[in-house]
Amino acid sequence: MAITRRGRSIALALLSVAFISLAQLSMKWGMSQLNEQFPTWLSLWQQQAYSHLVSHYWPYYLSVIGGLSCYASSMFCWVIALKRLALSIAYPLLSLSYVVVYLAAVSLPWIGESFSWSKALGVLLILIGIYLVIPRATGKQ
Repeated sequence: MAITRRGRSIALALLSVAFISLAQLSMKWGMSQLNEQFPTWLSLWQQQAYSHLVSHYWPYYLSVIGGLSCYASSMFCWVIALKRLALSIAYPLLSLSYVVVYLAAVSLPWIGESFSWSKALGVLLILIGIYLVIPRATGKQ
């Protein structure tokens, strides 16, 4: 079965959502860890102990750089998807990133976000909104 051009465009939009969600989570973890270690990091910087700055903090730097790379990849996918999809379809798909990031943030222990019923309701409302908007945008009312 051949995938249609529209199907590929939707897949690119969803890939953009995956990349942007991963970027958010990577940046959150990396920057949180660097923030916790900032006094030690600053001390090493002032002592010009650059090899220790690299060797002790490389996972955090890698996480931040990986997050930035995911942002770039997301933007690339998004631009191509926007060329081929109507905004009425593409933009609601992008809002899925809010859902993915929230669910991952409360599920992954290294992110450590707490569950909230009001936030869960917000996520549910986003999903309901996507459900209501996408069929209308595609003419499937």
